Amino acid sequence: MRQIFNKLRWTGARGYFWYVSRGGAGGEEVCSTDEVVEVGANGVVVRTEGGEKYIPFHRIVEIRLETGEVLLNRRRR
Repeated sequence: MRQIFNKLRWTGARGYFWYVSRGGAGGEEVCSTDEVVEVGANGVVVRTEGGEKYIPFHRIVEIRLETGEVLLNRRRR
């Protein structure tokens, strides 16, 4: 997953990712890849209205480009 985020970061490709969140509607929230400020070994740091938030990779369930191409899908079926 780290490779996916780094590739998006270095190529300038834009997209969105969904992650498990206790506060989100339906238990998930979505974030633009443009809001990623740091890619770590175990998660990403994103810009929020209140500052920054760390999202561990194990909570991310889907990564999708603006074009609709799915780069990662770990949703339960």
